[in-house]
Amino acid sequence: MIAFPGYVILECEGLWQSPETTTKQSVIVKYGSHTLTFLSSDGTGTVLRHWSLDTIIEQPPSEYYYCFSPDSSGNEFILINDDLMVNAIRDLVQVEGQAVEKPKGNFWKFFGKFIAFVLVMVGITYYYSDYIGQNIARAIVGPKRAEIGETIYANILELGNSECLVDDTIVDKFENRLFPETNYEIRLVSGGIPSAMVLPGGIVVINGAQFNLYDDKPEVFAGYLLLANERNRIKDSLIDFMETAGLLTSLRLLLGREISPYIYQEFATELAKPSTIYVPEDILYRKFLEKGIPPEPFSIFLLSEGMDPELFTDEDTLLDGIAQQLLEDTEWIELQNSCN
Repeated sequence: MIAFPGYVILECEGLWQSPETTTKQSVIVKYGSHTLTFLSSDGTGTVLRHWSLDTIIEQPPSEYYYCFSPDSSGNEFILINDDLMVNAIRDLVQVEGQAVEKPKGNFWKFFGKFIAFVLVMVGITYYYSDYIGQNIARAIVGPKRAEIGETIYANILELGNSECLVDDTIVDKFENRLFPETNYEIRLVSGGIPSAMVLPGGIVVINGAQFNLYDDKPEVFAGYLLLANERNRIKDSLIDFMETAGLLTSLRLLLGREISPYIYQEFATELAKPSTIYVPEDILYRKFLEKGIPPEPFSIFLLSEGMDPELFTDEDTLLDGIAQQLLEDTEWIELQNSCN
């Protein structure tokens, strides 16, 4: 029921014809919140009839009166010439009429709104998927990141690559020297990635097979680890995974749901491609200096990474007296042979 607060106390005189008689009777018409009430006009206030406001129908008017009835039969009606009362009833009849007709167009209105909503969501997904993925990646922490990283690593091995066995103390030297403030774990594999990368959860995977040719250059091994870490700083590897997985799969991860193993397989396959993340040469150069590692041995490998080696070939006086040996010769030989 629709009420019009401005009209709830309206009263006027009218001529009412009941269905039981053919004569018209003078009454007081009272507009209430739910009904139109007819009271006797003799001063006693006797209630003669109630009409439900939501069923009132306007009939053709006479010369002096407006005519309303409670239904379409025409056996009962009220004649009113009070403009305020007439307008109040008319407003209600108009609104109720719209309410009755409204369901006819409801489906198409709803359908149109639904299509508009879908188009908006598609647009948001298309233009802001990277932004959404970044925020989802930030929200996934701790054990879940480690679980994702371990699953990706397992898929790298399932592609026909093997894990290289090397003494933990050798790997620990690189971890403690290069990443002392992290919980990174360095793992060597026989292939599957061009050089090195950081997986979600702090697993640093490096292609150990490529170091069979570098007779006395553990600095190159360290250089690839530093480069992988800087790339991960620029773009979290979990964001890379989210972009491969897609927005809906990313949301499932955020909610703790399982995702298709195919997503992990696809991402592990993508890792065989060279990274497109550019690290400014001066930033990587400073990392070598901070760790006390001569940068020159790594310079010849920068071109293959899309970087300019010039800065790395300059004489570096900053390392005088602070360069520290990374590994003993026997340890480096063992690391080189670990992927044979």
